[in-house]
Amino acid sequence: MLKGTLIHQGRERTFHIVEPSGPQTDALIFFHGSQQSGRVVRKFSNETFDSLPFLVVYPDGVEQHWNDARLGLDERTRHLAIDDVGFFISLIRHLGTTYGTQRVFVAGYSNGGQMVMRLIHEVPKMLSGAATIAANMPAPHNTLPELRNYRAFPVPYMSIAGTADPFSPFSGGDAGIGHAHRRGDGLSAFDSATYFATRNGISTPPARTTLDGTTTCHRWNGKDPVEFLALDGIGHIIPSGKTYPAFLGPSTTTLIAAEEIGRFFAEVGRS
Repeated sequence: MLKGTLIHQGRERTFHIVEPSGPQTDALIFFHGSQQSGRVVRKFSNETFDSLPFLVVYPDGVEQHWNDARLGLDERTRHLAIDDVGFFISLIRHLGTTYGTQRVFVAGYSNGGQMVMRLIHEVPKMLSGAATIAANMPAPHNTLPELRNYRAFPVPYMSIAGTADPFSPFSGGDAGIGHAHRRGDGLSAFDSATYFATRNGISTPPARTTLDGTTTCHRWNGKDPVEFLALDGIGHIIPSGKTYPAFLGPSTTTLIAAEEIGRFFAEVGRS
């Protein structure tokens, strides 16, 4: 794993890269959760994203957070007015110059998933596909007002959410970690996926299938599809074949998020 740096807003920003075994012009940028870093989320996800056929990049947020799409985010990254969208753009330019990157996919967990949602709104034409884990779209009254100024552009999108998530409620409502780190209201996991399907111009109801007895797949088919995996009884985790601390909610070893996201990106990838 290689460490890289670039200067943005006069601040040194860091990221780590896992290079594929052969030439690869597709990049997967994975955004970590709150109180994590790129190195931490790589271990947290059991290094399962490393085996995908991408140049995998794990960027670091400022003070372990991303300045995401939620109006209710009360962290230093918001107070410092960190331009994480601009950092993303600079990172993409760096990857293009250094590796010849042509297609960019993004994925994120928790606060990192919220950052992915901000990118979908602000720079959708830079994205060949997007995925979030344990993150619901903010409710309208909890969404940064400036996001409403951007014209919708379709992005193929996958969401993975657990029904027993204690921090990003599956049914929607107030999200956050403990009393000191509330983040405001979010939509339900299903309504979040519906929101992105509508943005992608899909008005038909989703097809519903059961994958393994505990996972339900909701699929909005179209040119830019949306897929939502609901994990019954699972908590605020990245399904990766390992058991997580109990405070995050129940774990699962029957589904690997990286494999599902890799499958979806392979299907929908576009130039």
